[in-house]
Amino acid sequence: MKLRNLFFAAGASLLMLSACSGNDKDNGGMRTLADYDNVTAADSLLYYFGQLRAADYWQLTYNDSTMATRESRNEYLKGIRAGMDAAHDNDAYNQGLYVGVQIALNLREFAEGYNVEFNRQILLNALEDGLKNDSAVNAGEANQEFRQILQKLTMQKEEADRRTAVETLAEAAKAGKWQKISETLYAEGAPQGVGEGNVLKNGDAVGVKVTIGNTDGKEIDRRNTDRMVVGQGFPGPVTEALHTMKVGQTRKFYTTGPEMFGRFAERYNVKPTQIIEFTVAVTAPAPEKADARDSADANAAARAAAAQAAAAAAQAAKPGR
Repeated sequence: MKLRNLFFAAGASLLMLSACSGNDKDNGGMRTLADYDNVTAADSLLYYFGQLRAADYWQLTYNDSTMATRESRNEYLKGIRAGMDAAHDNDAYNQGLYVGVQIALNLREFAEGYNVEFNRQILLNALEDGLKNDSAVNAGEANQEFRQILQKLTMQKEEADRRTAVETLAEAAKAGKWQKISETLYAEGAPQGVGEGNVLKNGDAVGVKVTIGNTDGKEIDRRNTDRMVVGQGFPGPVTEALHTMKVGQTRKFYTTGPEMFGRFAERYNVKPTQIIEFTVAVTAPAPEKADARDSADANAAARAAAAQAAAAAAQAAKPGR
């Protein structure tokens, strides 16, 4: 049996396991293999394959609780059924069906994320023309044009997201009476703690503890180091925050998702309009490790020796030498 056919058959197993109201998670009912007559080894394989796919679905609900509702589960089963009914015995058709579903999902997601509208008939016409013969499309040229346009749209989206995020942050800052540090950074009150020495600047060595979360108290990330150099190793908002603090102080700040995480915001499930709350605690730096000092000294000595050698070579190359 081909893997493709096994996938569609597994959908049928999933339907049998979950479609009946008496057999879903809401009331704990669950059929077992013993409830079926004349079960073959192939049937048993599909039974457990269907259970595994159901388990995969429940994994999705951990990141999106709306998927756990009865309505969402029923819609999922409708989608499985529609896919099974759409499949034919023709391999080319099934391949087109698979790609078509992927394109539809990608276009929907892209349209929502980039706030654009698509005329899908243009795609279908281009595809039809390209399928007339195997030399109708210059793949290299098409790929280059595609990437250039995508890059332009991405830059436009990022700028729009940034503007929206800045506006949302400013509104929240006004309501919370936060102190403005810059357009994308606000602080809640003055630093806590007396503080030692001068306000930090780039190049200063300190210990830093940063807790990053959203305004409802959910922690997103935590970054601690007992020794770092201001201006290196932390996102821009954290460095900017450090420029308002001294050793021994703690302070709470607010910024935007794009400023804190940049293009990696989606990895942290951070939306462009989401306000990021982070707390910074500054401590005295841990002693620099001896091997690090030795390495730095060795690198400096090597650079000095190389410079001297280059100067000597240049002098020797002068006319008359």
